[in-house]
Amino acid sequence: MRKIAKIAASAAMGGALLLGFTGTASADTGPTNLTGMGCPSSYTNYNSATGGTSGWSQRLTRTFVAPNSLLYGVYDIYSWTSAGSTFQGTTEYRC
Repeated sequence: MRKIAKIAASAAMGGALLLGFTGTASADTGPTNLTGMGCPSSYTNYNSATGGTSGWSQRLTRTFVAPNSLLYGVYDIYSWTSAGSTFQGTTEYRC
């Protein structure tokens, strides 16, 4: 019984975090995975559910060659709406 309560609490917390992050549930699933796209200097994907008034923007900050000899790009990620943009962290994609 204790395990079920713990799982339910975790699920509720995850749902609250999801709704807290976006404000409301939307079709915007997040930034596009740029793996294999050649490390563009920037990339924007729009949320069609809002008529393109929100979305995600990714900006290349640097590239590096990993020990496996593959090129990677490091991107700053921003979510944006008509009210402005918010920094969401960084990520790496294989070019």
